[in-house]
Amino acid sequence: MIELPAGIESEERPLEVRYRSTLRGLLTRMRVLYDAIYERFGEDGLELIRDVSTAYGRDIAHRVREREGLMELHDVGRFVVRVFNNLQTKGEVTEWTDKRVSISVHQCPYPFTRPEICQAHTCMEESLVTGLNPDLNYFIEKSIPAGDELCVHVIEKREVHQA
Repeated sequence: MIELPAGIESEERPLEVRYRSTLRGLLTRMRVLYDAIYERFGEDGLELIRDVSTAYGRDIAHRVREREGLMELHDVGRFVVRVFNNLQTKGEVTEWTDKRVSISVHQCPYPFTRPEICQAHTCMEESLVTGLNPDLNYFIEKSIPAGDELCVHVIEKREVHQA
């Protein structure tokens, strides 16, 4: 914390309020940076976002696997929910079966407006999920930036989804 000079006071906001405001600003700034990368570099910019996002997801998965070992579908589902909760994402798990976990999100936390940037960014979640268990797939079934009313993130056993 930054200390003010003696006699100078500043209003102290509750931690939850500071966290929510700061997080929202950082996520919006990230979206603005992605937009600028895409506008300046086009497909090369999307490739950069995909590469960085994929590497980041793999790095997280590697650290978690060292600690937890191979994770089954529901463990991976809980982990992804925890990631979304860390971003204060509003939504719910709408499907929880032995073959598939679906997470519906009602507002993009970033907030992305371009589907191609959303897809490039979510390479992180895809590499995270497959890094935690190579027998699982991750994909976005519905997307707010693509014009859908909500986002639906899906984790499923590989043999179920044939795209």
